Amino acid sequence: MQTWGVACVLFSILSMFFIFIDLQFIAKFVFAVSLISFSISIFLSLIEIRLSTRAIELELSDIEGLEDPSVMEYLRKKFDRE
Repeated sequence: MQTWGVACVLFSILSMFFIFIDLQFIAKFVFAVSLISFSISIFLSLIEIRLSTRAIELELSDIEGLEDPSVMEYLRKKFDRE
């Protein structure tokens, strides 16, 4: 995801350079590539967010079955050494 984001920024800078040297057609093409890179980056970010959400739900699913509503008290009982 980050690679595509960096590519997007680099293509945008390159596009501005082509505008500066008055090569409009190449600038438009490079900017289109930049937009495609940005779209890929956003799509991959969405996938990563969904995977992270599922991972957190899996981790928290163990806590849902506790009798005691306080997580801290559960941890104290679990790690209490008498």
